[in-house]
Amino acid sequence: MTSKGRGMKAKRVAVLLFLAAIIVAICFAVRYCGSDSDANYEIEEFSVITNNAWQRHPVLDNGIAIWVDDRNADWVVYGYDIESSAPFNIGFALARANDPVISGNIVVWSDNRNGNWDIYGYNFASQEEFAICTDPGTQTSPAIDANTVVWVDERNGNADIYGFDLDSRIEFAVCTDRAGQTSPDVSRSNIVWVDGRKSNLDIYGYNLLSNSEFRVTEDLKDQYDPALCGSTLVWVDEREENADIYGYDLEIGEEFPICTHKSEQITPDVDGNLVVWRDARDSSLNIYAYEIGCKYEFCICSNPAEQMSPAISGETIIWMDKRNGNWDIYGGNLIKKESKE
Repeated sequence: MTSKGRGMKAKRVAVLLFLAAIIVAICFAVRYCGSDSDANYEIEEFSVITNNAWQRHPVLDNGIAIWVDDRNADWVVYGYDIESSAPFNIGFALARANDPVISGNIVVWSDNRNGNWDIYGYNFASQEEFAICTDPGTQTSPAIDANTVVWVDERNGNADIYGFDLDSRIEFAVCTDRAGQTSPDVSRSNIVWVDGRKSNLDIYGYNLLSNSEFRVTEDLKDQYDPALCGSTLVWVDEREENADIYGYDLEIGEEFPICTHKSEQITPDVDGNLVVWRDARDSSLNIYAYEIGCKYEFCICSNPAEQMSPAISGETIIWMDKRNGNWDIYGGNLIKKESKE
């Protein structure tokens, strides 16, 4: 055989090996992630609260569900231990509450007991309530992770981002740019928010370790409603003229699409490798999810009634649900299917 023939044979072998590697990778991905007819998860649905009042703004952390409830003619924070099916009250004052959030044993919310919106907290392990910020300005939209609380603060005449260290009891400014900042979230040493300084809505961030601000999105369309877990940031993105879900890895600086279906997707939440959101692709508004590692999307709840505001922690998801005619809280446990041999 000539050297030319040997070279062509070697090239053919290399091509065949390359194609074989691709086929193996695809088979592995399908086996691990599942397909449309063989979902990676089964959904074990359950109800959290279904009384005649309205329940809204559900949040979740390590099996503890929190929401606000108007059963007593005003909006009060309530809690529920999913594992033990045990409900419990949060705080003591019958004040109007909004925007509850939870991390570990600490629940934080916006509170109107003083005639304006302040930030209060509650340790349900010690059953102690405490004030975080009672500045005469308006404080709303809190977020919490571990010992760091952040919120929207209007003490300077516009919406800024402020924070509070629960350990040191020290308050600090995060961003006081004269443009409006809203919708903060925090995870580990990073704080993110929606910022209007460039005439559209972008996602900005701040690192508490380096004391430095950074910009995440630069598209000329609006990006808003960020949710952050570790290095994974997700948000609603209107670059394609409708509301989609995009993500960004803060460690490697890489952006990626999560759901760009032609219908609208809003109110994302993220924990670990899983993202959830409200999706309008069906005749009703349902809850969908996406597994980042597998790039696999699946439906969480397709009940004909409306669902909204999903929250995820681990492999448990809760959401607002209108199947009973009023807004209740339902949930679902994701049960990983065994791999088929």
